[in-house]
Amino acid sequence: MTRFKTLGAAALASTFAFATLAAAETTPDLRGVWSGQHTVAALPNENSDGAPRFNQSEWVLEIKEQQDNVFWGTSKWSRTSSDSWNEGQVTGTISRDGSGSIAMVESRIGETNQVNGLIDATFEDGKIYADFRSLNSGITYSTVLENGETS
Repeated sequence: MTRFKTLGAAALASTFAFATLAAAETTPDLRGVWSGQHTVAALPNENSDGAPRFNQSEWVLEIKEQQDNVFWGTSKWSRTSSDSWNEGQVTGTISRDGSGSIAMVESRIGETNQVNGLIDATFEDGKIYADFRSLNSGITYSTVLENGETS
């Protein structure tokens, strides 16, 4: 009976080891430049007429470095009608459960420890499906990012 328990424990341990290895092998390499256009819903600010508004915008996410399932890079965004770009830094993690789930935090460059936004995303079919929430300005949007070039 003890021999069967030992064999069972060894088989279970092997299953977990192979599952962990399989999950590690399926972690996508997200390095490169990703971009997408979307509609932004924004709360009023000092430049608006006091009412929430909608804007057309573009987001460019450049993932510069990735180690295992974590990465960092830059985040730039602009209204489609503007030549002015805002820039931030982003860090992220890809879930190890094989689901393609990605969590990111964006901070504005030059603002000490200021988190600008939280991003929940999914990597599927070679695209990043991302939902953004700004903690500072009340901006939200959902977009599909496509990889335009590799770093």
